[in-house]
Amino acid sequence: MNSYCLITGAASGIGLEFAKLLAREDHQLILVDKNMEQLMIAKQKLEHQFHSEILILNYDLSQQGVAEKIFKDLEDRLIKINILINNAGFGVFGYFHEANWEKQLELLRLTIETNTHLLRIFLKDMLTRNSGRILNVTSIAAFQPGPLMAVYYASKAYLLSLSRAISNEVKGTGVSVTTLCPGMTRTNFQSFNGNPNPKYGLFCTTAEHVAAFGYKALMKSKSIAIPCFYNRVIANIHRLLPFDTATQFSRKLQERNRENLLNPVN
Repeated sequence: MNSYCLITGAASGIGLEFAKLLAREDHQLILVDKNMEQLMIAKQKLEHQFHSEILILNYDLSQQGVAEKIFKDLEDRLIKINILINNAGFGVFGYFHEANWEKQLELLRLTIETNTHLLRIFLKDMLTRNSGRILNVTSIAAFQPGPLMAVYYASKAYLLSLSRAISNEVKGTGVSVTTLCPGMTRTNFQSFNGNPNPKYGLFCTTAEHVAAFGYKALMKSKSIAIPCFYNRVIANIHRLLPFDTATQFSRKLQERNRENLLNPVN
């Protein structure tokens, strides 16, 4: 069987930057995304620039049962995964009781259900071979509550907790689980979340930097990786400030960046 690296949310942003890094190291890639047009463009660019074999899979990871479908698809192709990068994700902004419920359900299915199932399916397979690496992309949002993006923050906290627990469980097996927790990054995340003109400010980095930081951590089998000093400070703000104050700080960040969504101009 051939060994590949599987990256979800790979058509753009951090996922695409991971694809570039892995292709540069001559890994064979499987790119998963729900945007088939962008997947095709990514595949063409990567194959033109590198020599890796690249397979694209068009799946919506917010749908139930999709992890099993992906695994079966690869099994039928006699493909084994030696690196799994669970990168796909999106946010839903707004007051919890007002935000679109279907979108919040899709977020939960993707971040919690699909990522957990992908982690379990491919982890079991890696453990039988005593070899493999998994990276789950969460966020510094995982470290504290997030008013106005409550479900997003909570889902990332779940994924962080799960990843760190599994990382401990697999020590000494030849398999590693790394959690990457970036802060604000220049990708299409903000526009997808209804904010076409985000206020990035100084505390922002690029998808290229985040992927490079995460890739190094993955190769070193680190349990957790938080790029940029200021993100590490924000991730620990709940230890520096009273809990309610830290939560209010998170809210102020959301309000500042999406003031036009809270107070739309008629």
